[in-house]
Order: sequence, then C-alpha cells, then structure tokens
Amino acid sequence: MKILIVDDTNTDRLLLKLYITKLGYRVVEASNGQEAIDQFIEHSHDLDLVLMDVKMPVINGFDAVKAMRNIQEQQKQEWIPVIFLSASAEEGDVEDGILAGGDDYLIKPIGQKVLAAKMLAMKRIADMRRRLVESNSVLERLAATDYLTGVANRRSFEMTLGKEMQVAKEQGLSMACAIFDLDRFKVVNDTYGHDAGDAVLVEIMKRMKASVRDIDSIGRLGGEEFGILLPNISESEAKETFTRFLRVVSDTPVVYEDTDIAVTTSIGVAVYCGDDEDKKSLLKRADECLYEAKDTGRNKVVLHSGVTL
Repeated sequence: MKILIVDDTNTDRLLLKLYITKLGYRVVEASNGQEAIDQFIEHSHDLDLVLMDVKMPVINGFDAVKAMRNIQEQQKQEWIPVIFLSASAEEGDVEDGILAGGDDYLIKPIGQKVLAAKMLAMKRIADMRRRLVESNSVLERLAATDYLTGVANRRSFEMTLGKEMQVAKEQGLSMACAIFDLDRFKVVNDTYGHDAGDAVLVEIMKRMKASVRDIDSIGRLGGEEFGILLPNISESEAKETFTRFLRVVSDTPVVYEDTDIAVTTSIGVAVYCGDDEDKKSLLKRADECLYEAKDTGRNKVVLHSGVTL
C-alpha cells in the first residue's frame, strides 16, 4: 500500500513516516497543500491513501483535498481514501473535513495502535478497491469484445471510429475505414457446418490481427462482416495495404478437420481526410464500395468512389 503523508510540521511528518514504514507500507511526503496536490497528481495511479494535516501554509488541508477530488472527477480516476489529521476536536471541523472529501478524521496526537488499526482498515479498502477495478476492467473488455473472434464488437468499433475521425480532423491527417466480408460465406456454413464457419472466422481474424499495425483497429460488425480502421495513412498506402489483406485471406486455405476451405474476401474502403463528414456517412461510403466489389466479381478491393484494385 502506498500512502501520501501531508504535514507542515517536520517532526509530526517524520514520526508518521516512521510508524507507517514499520508497518510495511510505502510513503510519499508533502509539507503543504500545494505539494500534496502535486504529489497526488504524480502518484495517483498507484496511491492508496492520503493522510492530510488540516492547518498548513500555502493551501490548507481542506482546500487541498477539494482540489484532489476535482482532479479525480475530471480525469475519472478511482476514489482514493483521505484521512484528515488535526489537533482540533471541534464537531464543525470534523464536519468540514468530511464535506471537503475526507473519509475519516483523527485527532492528534495519534497513538501507534490507533494508527496501525486505521492502516489495516484502509488496506482492506484498498484491496477491495483494487479487486473492483480489476473486475470492472475485465467486464469492460468483455463488453467491448466479440466473443468468437476476440476483435472489437460493433459498438466498440464505432466508438473507436469516432475518436480516430476526431484525431484526423484536429491533426489534419487522413485515415482509411474499410468494411469487408467473406465471399459466399453461407456456402461455407451449408457445406461444412456452422462449427467450420466459426473456425474460418476465427482463423481469418487471427491472420488479420497479425497483419495490421498496433495503431489499427478491427471490429466485427455482424455475421461475417468486419471493419478495419487504418489511422494516419495515405490513399496510396491504403490501396497497397488492403490489396495485401486480400492475399492474407485468399492465399492459404483454412484447414478444418483435415479439410481445406478456400476463402476470399471483398473490401470496400472509404478514405477520410478530416472534413465535416460523420461516421455514419463514412461507413455508408465504405459499405457502398463493398457492394460494388461484390457485384463486380468479389475477391477485390473497391476504394472511395469506385476505383477497383
């Protein structure tokens, strides 16, 4: 557990540090409210508890914690417990501390046994919070992932598309958005069975994931239809890349239960250059190019307004 100790009195701060390090916890120090805010910003990713003195120069403890809570809210960070430390036992001060964003209030001087008990309680909270964060991360990942292929689901893909379009617009970059599906996939399911069809989808996605850059995104839009985003790429580079993707799919049959299943794909590509087009319109352009690719023979790429590769 990592603890930020904030106290303008050196002896009090050093004594707290001594107690807490003896208990096996890591310590970060600050001597006033502004330093506390700075340390909080630097260490918030792995901080578990703040011990905050109330009366300090520059910025007092109450105002420092209010600033920390504002930072947490703005950056959507997880809640970090705060215990105020003060020589004042006035009810109003205790109330002000809780209203400022504190979770507990201890009266100085603080005995070692009381401090050890509070640290144990806060460790339990920190452990529970960490497990909750991990569980939420797993759930968020599952909610954003297609269960069969492991790529993003449609909702997640479209959210990424919106973000990438915004980046392209702000930075004056171009990006390519493609929709592709596997040609005559119904024949695969009817001939070899749906388990074979699933195996084909999994294998093709495995190949595609190995072929894209780290900054690229793949999503399953439904059935055998997928989307690919290639940020920061020119039209000529997009042509070359998607032509290579055709070969990635078609050059090697998918092997299922000792049977070779030949697969090809058709790809429709729309290039976005940072104008006022929305993602619905961009996807529609890519979809129209996909239909043209299928209508004119399949196993090909149609880019933009119908340039066939």
